[in-house]
Formats: sequence, structure tokens, C-alpha cells
Amino acid sequence: MYKQLQIIRYFQSPLETVFNAFTTSESLEKWWGPAGFAMETKKFEFHTDGIFHFVLKNDAFEMWAKWVFQNIREPHKIQVINCFSNEAGETVKAPEIPFGPDWPLEMILDLEFYEEDGKTRIDMVSFPHNASDESKAVFSNSISQMEEGFSATFGQLEKYLEE
Repeated sequence: MYKQLQIIRYFQSPLETVFNAFTTSESLEKWWGPAGFAMETKKFEFHTDGIFHFVLKNDAFEMWAKWVFQNIREPHKIQVINCFSNEAGETVKAPEIPFGPDWPLEMILDLEFYEEDGKTRIDMVSFPHNASDESKAVFSNSISQMEEGFSATFGQLEKYLEE
């Protein structure tokens, strides 16, 4: 049985404020991605079947990626197909370092937003989409590293929301 990445995170900000941090390229550029990387947006279309195409860069490395929005239900749900891309926006394999040759080509990223006891809760689930058994196994075996990465990303979101 393969595992899904599941993260629950609470924020002190109102539901709409937290949701809105995901709805514009200007806000995402301020907090999304690994610490130490800057984001530049090439395309941002926040609607079903819309594309968010971006690059994450630091001094030594750049990673192109894209989201294809599958389901948006404001202010409660955003679901995307998450994948690596090239500069032209075509889906490509993940960089072998650090992901390895069998990283899934596409993953579902499902975010659900709830108001709970005066806080906002995000339930995030991610799992391989249209993937081989090998890719599903690589994803499952990388859950702890992804938890660390998303914890840091959500930490950046928390700081952004406090500003």
C-alpha cells in the first residue's frame, strides 16, 4: 500500500485571509517554496483548468514547475495537478538530484480550508497522479522529507500572514 502526504496546519488568521494567500501570484511569490528560493511567475490563471507556471531560484539552482487548477471552491478548497515543467510550461521529469529518476511526473495537491475555534485549519493531501508503482513507492518513501519541506513552507506562510 502506498502512502499519501497528509499535513494539518493551523493559522491564527481568518479563513478568507489564509485562502487568499493562495489566489494570486503576488502573494504566492512571498512565501511558497523552499526557504532560500525566490519565485518568479510566468503565468497565473486562478480558475478551473487555469495554469500557475513559475520558477523557484537560488544562486545555484532553478526549478520550473506548474499547477493545473482542477477544483476551486472559494474559500474552502483548492486542488491542483502539481508537476515540474520546463521554461515553456511543458511537463517534464523532476530533477534527478534530489528527486531521483522515478519521481512521479504528476501529483495531486489538495488543500482544504476550515474555520475552527477562531483559527484557520488547512488539511493538505498530496499523492502521485497517473503514476507507476515505482513512482508511487518513491513518493511513499519520501513522505518524511516532504513533511519537513512543507512544514518550512507553511512556516513562511505563517510569517507572511503576520505581516
